[in-house]
Amino acid sequence: MTAMKSLTGYERVLTLGGRFHYAWVVAAASGVVALIGIEPLSLFGIFLEPISKDLGVSRGSVSTAYWIVWFCLGVASIASGWATDRIGTRKILALSTVGTVVSLMLLVTVKELWQFYLWYGVVYGLCRAGFTIPALITVTLWFRKRQGLAVGIASSGLAVGPFIFAPIFQHLIDRYGWGESFLMLGIISGLILAPCCWLIRNRPSDVGLRPYGDDEPETVRVKDPAPAHQPIYYRTDLPNFFRYAMTTQPFFLLPLIHLLGCVSHAIPLAHMVVMATDRGIDPMSASMILGTAVGLSAVSRLTAPILSDKMGGRKVLVIFILMQGISILWLLPARELWVFYLFSVCFGLCYGGEMTPFPVLNRQYYGLAPIGMIFGIQSTAACMGMGIGGFIGGALYDFMGNYTLAIWVSALAGFAAAGFSYLLVDPFNPGMRHPDLKINPSSGG
Repeated sequence: MTAMKSLTGYERVLTLGGRFHYAWVVAAASGVVALIGIEPLSLFGIFLEPISKDLGVSRGSVSTAYWIVWFCLGVASIASGWATDRIGTRKILALSTVGTVVSLMLLVTVKELWQFYLWYGVVYGLCRAGFTIPALITVTLWFRKRQGLAVGIASSGLAVGPFIFAPIFQHLIDRYGWGESFLMLGIISGLILAPCCWLIRNRPSDVGLRPYGDDEPETVRVKDPAPAHQPIYYRTDLPNFFRYAMTTQPFFLLPLIHLLGCVSHAIPLAHMVVMATDRGIDPMSASMILGTAVGLSAVSRLTAPILSDKMGGRKVLVIFILMQGISILWLLPARELWVFYLFSVCFGLCYGGEMTPFPVLNRQYYGLAPIGMIFGIQSTAACMGMGIGGFIGGALYDFMGNYTLAIWVSALAGFAAAGFSYLLVDPFNPGMRHPDLKINPSSGG
């Protein structure tokens, strides 16, 4: 293990006196950041109906806020990726924390729909972009070995949080109302996010370390590279890597896959609570259906990056997105509580595996090159997909009077994303390498 003598104070305490690499602290803190930062988005289905009744507007009108928040998040994701490459993760996380806490607390003042659009849709959406992208990119820089496990740990917070907070948030809404619940969520978020932002370091060299698993002598690593696992589009001889990346197939296909995959799971995520209550399920049980689905996605969020390390992110995307589309069709016959829980288990185990292979897959394609803007573009497409999916679900409900067509749109979008994933270049296939490839043997995939 890399020597930990450069760590001092609380850093040594957190690593148990150097027994563990500080990379694991970064991964865990990133997971907590993801856990807290996602809550106002993942809980949308719980406060959709209360806000609709309180403000006297339709579900489609409230669902427009879901589109706005994801649109703003998507636009800001490119800037977040760019800023991560240039000014570092810690500063981005700090600014995002302040903006997120303020916007959530101001939701208690909302009396009209446009105010909800402003604080939840615009301000929170812009600030939310500063969490996931910087955290995941930073985690991939801290690990050479077990990168998939580290990304899985950091991503699992996206699932664990809703599983814990869904019933709590429902209880708070029932007792205090949705505005006061957001006020409390904002205060709690600030208290948790602040120390996590302090713990995360931009890269190992900031504390005098090398990445986890990168402690072998250079001669050993160069002598025995793993050619099949080297990044296939990694170049070290270009002044503008982003321009070169634009000539590669994944640059265009990955955003499209992310967009369609997110359209697919956004519809049930944003509307499964009201789908259930419309069919006679009580609100607390309906919130538990959402919490179960999102909570179980922690399993696939953790395993999908690990599998991506072993078999390549392309194959993992195909499997999980296809399963996601199939699982959504369970919503068509759902009428009883046990059927909704069956759906939540199947869907939850599938949809988490659609998102988390992307950081690992980007490294398998582009290696240690600066991928902040590349990943930011993919995240922008994902956010657009989430916003479109949530909006379409509400709009189709207002138009049809039920969710049948929305469910079919959700499933078909998943099948299309699986098809495009199959068309991706296989990152572990040496025969598919770029003819101009310049491999750095010491770079990890």
